Amino acid sequence: ANVKLSRPPSPSRPARCLGTRAEWAPADMAAEPPGIPDYNGLEILSPMVRGASLPMRLCCLEYGAGLVYSGVTIDHSILECVRVQNKEFGCVDYVNRQEGKVVFSTCEEERQRLIFQVGTKDACLATKAALHVCGDVRGVDVNMGCTAPFSSTGGTGAALLEKPHVVADILKSMRRELPSWCAVSCKIRMLPTVAQTIDFLRLCERSGADAIALHMRTTDDNRDQGHPARWDDLGLLCSEVNVPILANGDLLTRRHIDDFWQRCDAAGGGEGGGGSGPSCPRRRPAAVMVARGALWNPSVFAKAEVPYDEVVRKFISTCARMNNVHFATKWTLKEMLGSDSQKPAWLPVFGGLQGAALRRLKMELDRAQNMAELCRLFGVDHDASAYPPDAFNLDYGRRLTRAR
Repeated sequence: ANVKLSRPPSPSRPARCLGTRAEWAPADMAAEPPGIPDYNGLEILSPMVRGASLPMRLCCLEYGAGLVYSGVTIDHSILECVRVQNKEFGCVDYVNRQEGKVVFSTCEEERQRLIFQVGTKDACLATKAALHVCGDVRGVDVNMGCTAPFSSTGGTGAALLEKPHVVADILKSMRRELPSWCAVSCKIRMLPTVAQTIDFLRLCERSGADAIALHMRTTDDNRDQGHPARWDDLGLLCSEVNVPILANGDLLTRRHIDDFWQRCDAAGGGEGGGGSGPSCPRRRPAAVMVARGALWNPSVFAKAEVPYDEVVRKFISTCARMNNVHFATKWTLKEMLGSDSQKPAWLPVFGGLQGAALRRLKMELDRAQNMAELCRLFGVDHDASAYPPDAFNLDYGRRLTRAR
């Protein structure tokens, strides 16, 4: 369907959602936040539901990621949370008041390099959610590209690509009400045509976006069915806007990332503009964004090779240090060990295992019931007695709310 960028006759202007510093600034916040990021040349962890957890983000930062995005959190979900300073694990937890579930966690290590992604379809709720967390993050991003049913059927995610007037209201409201140092951005997909995509990019830029992450697939493209990212269109798209473009799609390994930048350099792409995989006919993107490649191997951001067993054990130990729910840790480990139709066969495997030995490890991982068993399976030191009895469990948040 054609996307019309004209504003409908009469949607009401969203109510102002301005909060005072006392409302959005935590007591432990730095007096002078660093301001809008310089995106040029950055390699960024993409927002991934379940995948972009706090431990994954910290590992990616340690290996060289310039920024990290959280997985999407729906606006009302974060607004139902209370912010708790978790002294047991040295992090900040946003805990659902009714369920006692930790919805979002962060810590000082990532504060200046973390972008919180919100799922929304309402300007006022989006702004309130952004104000709720902005003191703990570098910026807030609006999810406009997720095609998962939980997102798009509810009017959020990729559904916003067909509602430009709503997009404009959301971005304008957030940019108007958030502190000037807090970045406002959005992550979108390609629209059905290049012309429509350019119009949408321009709309986001006019509405106040400080950066736009662009997944180089349309909503009809399915990576699992072999639809590749549309890199040939990227250079033109980047040349049509001045806002930084963060290119996303099929950057699965360090080799892919290096090749991408080398092709851009060879084509003479200037900083901050567009570029493409096979060639960069116009300006290059400001940055690249990596999803599955980082989920399989967080050290994808490292310029030098890191032993894969060390990477896996680092991730597990970080999960223990940051109180990651054990079944969430288990899910990520299964992704690291698992197969994917687009996963290069030459990527490293834990322990160099193959065949029956690898299958046995996967079966033992399936049977693991807690963090101690996960650590033992992968050879990570872990003293269960050093942690609270309800650590690594979903209901740990109740302990935090009771202590308030």
